[in-house]
Amino acid sequence: MFRAHRPMLAFASLSVLALTPFHASSQSSPRPGPTPAPIAALGIALPAVGGWHWFRMQKRYFTPTVLQDIRDNLHASFVRTGWIPDWAKFEDHRWHREDQGLDAICGSGLHVMILVPSPRNDEKGEEDLINNVGEFFARYAKREFGCLRYAEIVNEADLTANGFADVGDYAQFYERVAPMISALGIAVITSGTSGKDRPWTIALASLLRSASPAPPVNGYGFHPYGVPPSDMASAVAEMRASAGVTSAGTLADVYVTEIGLTDPSALYATIVNLAHATPAITIYEYMALPNEKPSYALKENPPLYAAVQKAWSAVTAGTLTYPAHR
Repeated sequence: MFRAHRPMLAFASLSVLALTPFHASSQSSPRPGPTPAPIAALGIALPAVGGWHWFRMQKRYFTPTVLQDIRDNLHASFVRTGWIPDWAKFEDHRWHREDQGLDAICGSGLHVMILVPSPRNDEKGEEDLINNVGEFFARYAKREFGCLRYAEIVNEADLTANGFADVGDYAQFYERVAPMISALGIAVITSGTSGKDRPWTIALASLLRSASPAPPVNGYGFHPYGVPPSDMASAVAEMRASAGVTSAGTLADVYVTEIGLTDPSALYATIVNLAHATPAITIYEYMALPNEKPSYALKENPPLYAAVQKAWSAVTAGTLTYPAHR
């Protein structure tokens, strides 16, 4: 569901130590109870940085006030954004507008999930795109040291409209870009699928495992559109099974790199049910683009905004019964 300006919550890790009751007659020390599952990192989707109307976008989406609101009131630890190589023609100084956007995000204390552009975003062709991706990550891994946490390699690549003929075409692209990003210490995630596309994920995982050398994969992306809120955790489990076992002998992680909902109750239940099922959740979106209907926009729909806050409070309070229902 990502368009040119539509790139892209982190629940901070929180652990609670549960101790067994201690009785005076007991000769043994208290033993810690089961360690709670980690809470997902929470992220919010923002538009891509740069572009011909960057200065208008900058004032709307990348101000200290907006970023502080995302960090402190929505309790996110990262935002999802990206860049479009074709927009470089609007810049007198290369990377100047991207510098401004990422400086603002990283200076606010938020981390970033970067959405890597697809071949359709570079009219000069795939070779230029590969070079552009390498230049982008080399620049910002250094300039914004420690801020770039994840890289999602293209948005919904299982849809041919997003630039790839088939899963094999995407796998070849992933194999070229993932190693140079991973080498910079950034977690690489495969393209979030549009809905629960298990066949595509099974085929991709098989291709990446059989590649020589096999590229780094920190997780598989998933956009669980169409999944009922009460089934979110089981859908992630199905996608993990589809991705299969890693070289470490464990099931691959599945990251929910985008989910947008218009029903506050559904959004609340979705966050609650995903909180212990995935390493990260990205909510679409903070504010709508000027040409978009604000149906998903948190800031423009107070009930949606409140649903994120309520879900955060419920998850971190540790008083939930799973699954939550609408």
